[in-house]
Amino acid sequence: MCQHRPGPLCAYAVARLRTIPAWFQHCPLQSFGSNTSTWSVISVESGSSVESDWCNFVNMGEKIHSAWGRFGAEARRSRRVAGVSQGQLAKSINISPAMMSSLERGTRTPKREHAEALDAALNTGGALTRLWVNLTNQEDVPGWFRDIVLMERQATAIREYQVALVPGILQTADYARTVLKHGRPWDGREEVDRLVEARLNRSELITRTDPPLLWFVVDEVVIHRTIGTPEVMRMQLMHLLKLIDDDVIRLQLVPQHTPTHPGLSGPFRLMSFSDRPPVAHAEHLVGEELIDSPEGVQRCGTIFGALQAEALSPRASADLLRKVTGEPS
Repeated sequence: MCQHRPGPLCAYAVARLRTIPAWFQHCPLQSFGSNTSTWSVISVESGSSVESDWCNFVNMGEKIHSAWGRFGAEARRSRRVAGVSQGQLAKSINISPAMMSSLERGTRTPKREHAEALDAALNTGGALTRLWVNLTNQEDVPGWFRDIVLMERQATAIREYQVALVPGILQTADYARTVLKHGRPWDGREEVDRLVEARLNRSELITRTDPPLLWFVVDEVVIHRTIGTPEVMRMQLMHLLKLIDDDVIRLQLVPQHTPTHPGLSGPFRLMSFSDRPPVAHAEHLVGEELIDSPEGVQRCGTIFGALQAEALSPRASADLLRKVTGEPS
């Protein structure tokens, strides 16, 4: 039996569908609302495993968010692979069928707990949660930064390549403020201060008693380019040297004159965990893209290995830093 609030639209929709499942034909006919012209049918599933699905009626006045439409499509695909109906899945994760339908259509914004519950119910191996993280990154909504920090804190190893800047987790306050102020001219002082604070909070990772393995490959131009004032830059490089001397990080510099440079496609980061597959992040102007496919992560790992091969050794890189700052070797 169809779980819709029935209405004349059902008769209109049925008349236009070529194949009507038996369960749909029993849907009583009453009104969805006074303005039935604002509704249309986009799909009806048939088959015993999905007979209790809500017929996918969409109010054309509803706004389908492009990012969450992608999430909903993947959730729907995973549900169909699992062979369960919307109603069954909604019940198993303790939400209403209407909410489940809205999530699949992309007209409601899912929370992280929705993604995690769907992963558990559909046995997806965390794919929907990783997609949720990726999409929230792209949308720059609250929670994006917290998810990145959470992954960093759970990682057993972080490997990062940067082509133009000191990696964010290693930046001093003045260096970070200069980068953010000029790199995000649309943000006011208060927002820049908030972002600086958030970036500095990430650096707590490197001072904890059990930090992950931290290995960075950076283009040599990064230590020669003055960010802010010469003093800001000097303090930043001194900070890097201290982290190296304290055995907190390993840093390799790719010489400026490297004719076979493998890292020109841009910066990225690899994270390894003790209890899940590794992931990667590729940075771009408006955020980062999560890469969790085995093939994509493997490709990032291959490029990182190639960068290490072209870079100076950690010892030679530290010596070059000392030369630039005027510190004795």
